[in-house]
Amino acid sequence: MATALRQAVSSPRAVMWTCFGIIVLGAWGYLAAVSPQTAGDSLAADLLRSLCLADDDPWSRRSLTAAFVMWSAMILAMMLPTAAPMMSTYMDIAEAAREKSMYAVSPLVLGAGYLSVWIMFSVAAAVLQAWLQSKAMLTADETLARPGVAAAVLIIAGAYQFAPLKHACLNKCAHPMPYFLGNWRDTVPGVFKIGLAQGGYCVACCWALMLVMFVTGLMNLFWMAVIGIVMIIEKTVAEPKPWSYGAGAILLITGAAIIARFGL
Repeated sequence: MATALRQAVSSPRAVMWTCFGIIVLGAWGYLAAVSPQTAGDSLAADLLRSLCLADDDPWSRRSLTAAFVMWSAMILAMMLPTAAPMMSTYMDIAEAAREKSMYAVSPLVLGAGYLSVWIMFSVAAAVLQAWLQSKAMLTADETLARPGVAAAVLIIAGAYQFAPLKHACLNKCAHPMPYFLGNWRDTVPGVFKIGLAQGGYCVACCWALMLVMFVTGLMNLFWMAVIGIVMIIEKTVAEPKPWSYGAGAILLITGAAIIARFGL
């Protein structure tokens, strides 16, 4: 058993997937702990919320930090699982390189580059959230207060599901092998840069779906899971367009229904 454990620990693939799982589960655990839907009224839950939630000024350091932490946790929970095809592909190439006595950088460096781009997205999303709160455009449940704005977000997100740019970037995310082979590097800065590029493709692919969280509720775990599953399916099925188009149609129809009921 000790030998098997040492082999597992010494395996880059085992180390990477262990870190991967711990981060994702930790992010979901944090979101569940601070979410009013699941945290309950325990003393521990109240203490965690008091430490992690914002105050009345959306532009205060505490509020901006809380928003950034929340968005970063959402990114880790929702987007890191969608990076599994990229990480698996890189590790396949890295293992083939090692078999030929060639050096390969740890996949954790690739993941760090990928997440760096999404962390920058979290900063932008936190600032957008603060601006919306300062304009009284978010409710206490962290949803858009104006139906017309919510409808616009859904329509933009739905239309983007059909955009050629979306699917060009989605193809880069779902099938990273050609990019890796054409841009292979055996240095830490080089692999980090590859991760940055893949993160950029992923943001360009998924930014609109992430902004739908402003409509469904920023701390709504159910819709986090639904949107996350949609993005995972898009990156893992052989033919993602029917799924993307289907999600886009649902978003467009929902946005149009909101306008029909409430107007602009």
